[in-house]
Order: sequence, then C-alpha cells, then structure tokens
Amino acid sequence: MTAIDPEKAVEVKPNLWWIGWPDYDAGFSNNPYLLIEGDEVVLFDPGSRFDTHWGWVKKKIESIIPVSKITMVVVHHQDPDLCAAIPLVEEEIGVNNFEIVTTERTSLFIPYYGVKTEVTAVDDGESIEIGTEGRELLFITSPYLHFPGAMVTYDTKEKVLFSSDIFAGFSLDWSLYANEYYLEAMKVFSQPYLSDTRHVKNFLRKIEGLDIDMICPQHGSILQGEIIQKAIDTLRDLEVGVWE
Repeated sequence: MTAIDPEKAVEVKPNLWWIGWPDYDAGFSNNPYLLIEGDEVVLFDPGSRFDTHWGWVKKKIESIIPVSKITMVVVHHQDPDLCAAIPLVEEEIGVNNFEIVTTERTSLFIPYYGVKTEVTAVDDGESIEIGTEGRELLFITSPYLHFPGAMVTYDTKEKVLFSSDIFAGFSLDWSLYANEYYLEAMKVFSQPYLSDTRHVKNFLRKIEGLDIDMICPQHGSILQGEIIQKAIDTLRDLEVGVWE
C-alpha cells in the first residue's frame, strides 16, 4: 500500500477526501471527510477549533476547493471534537449560507458552540439527495453510541458508511487504512465509549441490509475489504460500556 502523507488530503473514493489529522500524542486520529457531488460540497464532522487542528483541516479543504464552497455540514453527534469548528466554517461562509444536518437531539446542542446558522434535523431513515445524479445520503440513528442523538450516514452511491464513533479505534501505531492490528485498536475504543451491547446490536440490525464497501469512522482508521465483516462480528460479540 502506498505510504500516506498525513499533511495532505487523501482521496479515498472518487470525490471523497479524508481531511483529518493524526494525533500521535493522544493515540488516535480525527477524521473529517469532504464529499463533492456536482455543486454540492459536504463536510462531515469538521472537528476541533484548536488553531492547529482547524488549520490542518482548512488547508486540506483548500487544496481541493475553497472553504466558501461548502454547502452542507453533517454532524453525527454533539461532541467538541466533531462540532467545535462549525463557527470557524461559519466565519468563512456566512450565517445561513450553508446547511447543518444532524438529529433533533443533537441540534439542541449546536448553538452552544456559538453557531448562528439554522440546523436541519433529520429522522431515522430519512435521506437527502445531493447533486444532479440522484445521489442520496441516508441517515441512520445510533442512539447511545455514544450519545442519545447520535447518527451515522450512508452514501448510497459509493457505499460508504460514515460511522462516527462506531468502528473507531485508539492506536499509537496509526495508519489511514485499517491494518491487521486494527480490531484490537477498535476494542480499546469501543469498550469504554459505546454504552451497552443492546444498543450495539440494535445498530447492527439497522445496517445489516446495507452494501458497505468502506467504513469511515471519526477516529481511527478507514475500513475496507475483508476487515469490514470482521469488525462487525467483533463489535457484535464485544462487551461494551466497560471502564477499568
């Protein structure tokens, strides 16, 4: 596999880029993603507002397209490592000049970051069409994994699941794409951060009919190929909600 330069945006699918950063000190990565479909530019989970963090994300976006071209920000839950940079995006684009999409529960928290743009709340199973080719973003709620209003997004065209904290991993030996050690990294993250096996199994039932070609979590590594089913099986059998 070709070595990844973490300083640069990486196109992981046609017109879909990883624009995150590895935090080697913390032992995990932060993974915003940028999707372009026609005139639509979608930013998933823009991340932290630390100067260095947003600096990396902004630089990577601008290596592809001006930040001002972003039309939608999708937020999978309310934590600051996903949401805190939204006001910085807003400064670049202007209030209400882009759409923020999340669940109703999460929408209640977005204004606490100083965001003034109106938030569009979506329900479980609802989708939004982007571009002109009928591409859909399907939103699937994932309650208590690890917030009551959490959700994931499935891109119907490229069969990508943007999974937020589900399938995420902690690892000092980070790589952009999941390697043979990733299941252990995923366990280390999932056991304390996912709330209960009931909610895990409920979520896995929701996605079992999806044709998933790639999983893009908000932390850790991107999963593709055989490791996807291995990760699903690992998560199904894992004891979670454990803090030692």
